[in-house]
Amino acid sequence: TEQLHQGTNLRGHQVWARLPHFQRLLAIRNAPPNDDDFGVLEFFRNHNDPSVFMERLAMRRAEFRKLISPLVRSGHLVQDYRGGFKTVESLQSSDLWSIKRKYLRELVEEYPVISMKQLERLAGTPFSPEEISDVLHEFEEDGTLIKGFLVDDQHDISWGRKEILDSKQIPKTRDLVIPPSDPLIHYFGSILRERFGFGSAYLVFHKEEPIAAFKANTRNSTIEVTDFVGDSDLEKEALRVMKEFAWEHQMPLTGELYEKLRSR
Repeated sequence: TEQLHQGTNLRGHQVWARLPHFQRLLAIRNAPPNDDDFGVLEFFRNHNDPSVFMERLAMRRAEFRKLISPLVRSGHLVQDYRGGFKTVESLQSSDLWSIKRKYLRELVEEYPVISMKQLERLAGTPFSPEEISDVLHEFEEDGTLIKGFLVDDQHDISWGRKEILDSKQIPKTRDLVIPPSDPLIHYFGSILRERFGFGSAYLVFHKEEPIAAFKANTRNSTIEVTDFVGDSDLEKEALRVMKEFAWEHQMPLTGELYEKLRSR
């Protein structure tokens, strides 16, 4: 259980975590496997080598991938760092809502301020809007969150963690880029759309303010910039932050658009 496995989170992204995490996600999904899949799941309860499975059934790798992919997406299988597979056993609990509530509480603890729509996107499809609403109101009642304020550039009522909002020791955030793959990007979805016109993009921050957004292709260990929207007065600062982000990830910025931005 201490070994890291790769599996699918509730938003459909591939993540690395310990097995108990995926067991909890499977319980939250509350979706039993199809009868046709029981043979596959039974095999990977006791074995982890896909080569043995393919050999027994005289199966080609493409056929195996077609068989296994839906089970990885549904959370019934995870993969280890050696490429082996393991069947995920759901947590045994009669109180599914308790598991869901605890998961949402841990999720909320990562954010000082959050709206209901943002929490819906972060939580994923297994949670209904009604469940999200219920748990936010529960958190109001037990003092976990306070409600009733608006955040700049957003039009939704937000909830916040009182001890964080009251703190005078909150350190300044350094300049940074939030990539589309980061869960935090959902938090700034409306800003991306309304200010920069992107549904999904890299968001550039300077002095804790979003000053630019860009789209890019990542291939061959490079970041090829394909579109850029930003404040013209802060373009140099945006490029500096982008370069720092690229350096940290050891993926240099490339592309015709990037060269044009550099030469301005």
